[in-house]
Amino acid sequence: MTVAAVDPMVLWYLARGSGLVLLGVLTVNLVLGILIQGGWHPRVWPRFAVQGLHRNLALLAVVLLAIHVVTIELDPYVPVGWWAALVPFVSPYRPIWLGLGTLSLDLLAAVVITSLLRAHLRPTLWRLTHWLAYLSWPVALLHSLGTGTDSRLGWVFVYEMICLGAVVATAMVRIARATSQDLLTRGVVMLAIAAAPVAVLIWSTTGPLQPGWAKKAGTPTAVISSGTGTGGAAGGGAFTAAFTGTLASAAGGTGQVVTISGSVLGGSGGTLRVSLDGQSTGEGGLAISGGSATYQPGNGGAAYQGSLAGVSGSFYFGTAPSPAAGSQGDQG
Repeated sequence: MTVAAVDPMVLWYLARGSGLVLLGVLTVNLVLGILIQGGWHPRVWPRFAVQGLHRNLALLAVVLLAIHVVTIELDPYVPVGWWAALVPFVSPYRPIWLGLGTLSLDLLAAVVITSLLRAHLRPTLWRLTHWLAYLSWPVALLHSLGTGTDSRLGWVFVYEMICLGAVVATAMVRIARATSQDLLTRGVVMLAIAAAPVAVLIWSTTGPLQPGWAKKAGTPTAVISSGTGTGGAAGGGAFTAAFTGTLASAAGGTGQVVTISGSVLGGSGGTLRVSLDGQSTGEGGLAISGGSATYQPGNGGAAYQGSLAGVSGSFYFGTAPSPAAGSQGDQG
């Protein structure tokens, strides 16, 4: 298997970053919508200003959604397919969880289209369709947790749980003040709403946050083993990934050893440690004579380790499965 250190992948960052920001914008807009439906608005703002903010946030969500979809489709990591961006559950990559994202997109699109045509629609039909916005948010949250590889990063998961907590808290306040409903009905609804974050937390810690979730979620075997949607099987495939880490240098006699360690931000993710042996050039450089590398995939698979095969610009090295993997690999 071959791993290469390259410049950060713009598409990778745009796809994940736009998705996370989109979740936050949808959360704020949903909270604002619940408050508006409850008759709330700040005293310092007129009602039309709050409603205008609500609409503008929806438009911002549409822009972020477009960026998210386009960058996902252009990202060579996996062949999602443009058709899967419109029709739920047809993608070969994590079909259920990616399909939830497509379903959320379709629901949001229905809300936007009917809002633009509101003057030509019956109020009842528009109001019924507008309620779909409330359904698109939990679907988007499950998509983020089940499809995104970032949830295993602590701060991302905390961010997602904050979004969930904000919506749950707002909904509970709204139900508590719904005097049109009897006390028993409000109590049952509030109990159901309060159970939602508990259920999501239990599912997340036993599913998406666990090693091996990529395979359970429906990631194609070729993607898990090689790190890309177009690579070969384990031992013969290759992938290119962005890498961030730290450098440590140690002198030994007349030689120099530079160790690079950090995280791989592509393929199935994971951690990478590279040791480069050589002679110092005296100008901050290193004339490399050899080295080794160890790569631990983020999907919980066997570690790979091997010797340096070559250097060109950034480093490029071949690895073979460790003896614990029980198989022989190819040198890159």
